[in-house]
Amino acid sequence: MKVLLCNISKKYETSVHDYVGLFYLAGALEAAGFEPLVFHGKPDNLLEEIQKNQPAAVGFSCDFDNVQLIAGLAKTIKEAWNIPIIVGGPQSIGLKKKFLEDSRVDYVLKGEGEVSLPRLLKVILKGEGDISSINGLAFIKAGVFIETEPPEIIEDIDSLPLPAYHSSLHTNHSYGKLIFTGRGCPYQCAYCAPSPGKQRVRLRSIPLVLAEIKRNLKNNPDLNYIIIMDDTFTINRQRMEEFCQGMKEIKQQRDIVWYCECHVGGIKNWMDILPVMIDAGLVRLQIGIESGDQQVIDLYNKHVKIGDIIEFISYAAGCGLTQIATNFIVGGPAEQEGATAELIKTLMDKAPGVIDIITGFLRAYPGTQIVENPEKFNLQLYDEAGRLSGDDYPFVTPTGRSQDQVMRDRQELNKVIRQSMQNKIKRHELNQAAMMKQFHAALTYGIRSRWFEEISANQRAYEYYYALYLKEGQAFDAALDFSRDYPQRTFELWRTMTFAGGFPQLDGVAVSPLEYELLLRCAGKRNLADIETELYARFGAPYKNQAEFHGKLVDILYQFNFNYWLTHFMI
Repeated sequence: MKVLLCNISKKYETSVHDYVGLFYLAGALEAAGFEPLVFHGKPDNLLEEIQKNQPAAVGFSCDFDNVQLIAGLAKTIKEAWNIPIIVGGPQSIGLKKKFLEDSRVDYVLKGEGEVSLPRLLKVILKGEGDISSINGLAFIKAGVFIETEPPEIIEDIDSLPLPAYHSSLHTNHSYGKLIFTGRGCPYQCAYCAPSPGKQRVRLRSIPLVLAEIKRNLKNNPDLNYIIIMDDTFTINRQRMEEFCQGMKEIKQQRDIVWYCECHVGGIKNWMDILPVMIDAGLVRLQIGIESGDQQVIDLYNKHVKIGDIIEFISYAAGCGLTQIATNFIVGGPAEQEGATAELIKTLMDKAPGVIDIITGFLRAYPGTQIVENPEKFNLQLYDEAGRLSGDDYPFVTPTGRSQDQVMRDRQELNKVIRQSMQNKIKRHELNQAAMMKQFHAALTYGIRSRWFEEISANQRAYEYYYALYLKEGQAFDAALDFSRDYPQRTFELWRTMTFAGGFPQLDGVAVSPLEYELLLRCAGKRNLADIETELYARFGAPYKNQAEFHGKLVDILYQFNFNYWLTHFMI
């Protein structure tokens, strides 16, 4: 029997992602004797696939963003094909009788579905077993809303089948980028959805994890970036060392890098594992900060100190980690004024070109402490059904603060982030090695940080760093050798130089005759000594001697380099 598993969205381009959770479910269904089909994409395309494949049942992965979309789509499917519809996923714990009535969805299945979904399908499609024995199930019978026992927790996750990527309906899509090495999280952050089994950590064996990665690499020749989805991947040092050793061996055969999340409070006592991780291919590490106010962090129950965060980020950047990603929550409990902005500036100073900061509104996920007890956090909830709000509009605010004010708060915080980055770029305060890693991550693996985006938006800086990345030039330093250094413009003169005011201008800056003639000669064809001799003969009269002129020329060259106008190479 065909069973169609779906993740749909109009907001995101779902076809570019893996949705590995659906494929783990597909593997379990296949092992149970069903024929799973996996779809991820736009709703209109889904209806076409249902008409084409005629599945016996349809299952949806539901989250805060697509819950209303699923509700409407389920009614259409029910009217056209009248087949069983099952909804699971992170939002399922918040779906009650009204959702089932409005959407005509038959069943809501909560928790991990690799065991419960095959059982449910055997009952409703084959008449095998008793529906009341399936844990984590909600449905309506004779007008009565029924919920069975809490979901079953899968203890031995090594026993689960590997993702059945071959069940995808997207034949032109390659998979394997996403992977889970464990389930659960020992922390209980107030804003994090407490899905069934969340607080019970269960880890896969590292040999099995590495075997899955090798299988994915074999099936996807273009795969060069692995995203580890675990909440607490770095929970155990010995396990991390075992994983890193395995990845180093894989890297000998294949150029592969990876991403993971990390809880600073858990790793702070053995940060020296970071160089090992970087050597094994770690290119991007995400940590949660959420606020610059320690009282708010404590209220979130994050079990981390701001001082430890600063120390960790400084250490990680010093170790040569390419990207450190983090997020700050806007719209949470009232903060000490300016605390988050000041922490952002501090982190920019500690890890320029490395720290990658975004912001997001606080989300009211079902079952969280914030939803269950907003008064504890002095918060006000809006639109709990999610009909109006998304990440573009807040649905939680501090009491007494409007949604429009919270939107402005986020705009101001993003302005702080961007201005801090632009100032670092403008003042030439970025470490060259760090920027080369950003270019390598973006151009080799497609991992584009905000730093790379900001550099790309600054044409002169991009051309400068791109020339350095291609090794077509190098930055000026104190050891200029005029006899061997050949200066090279980073731009095409005819595209950038203007004479609108009757004199040469570059990037809105007036260029003196000496500077203009120097730029003309910085074409990578002559060394600085020859250029100096020629320019001294023409412009040297006002100077006491050639040594003084030489000092002036060096100052100009450094200013050109500071403006991203010039690199040089040595012969």
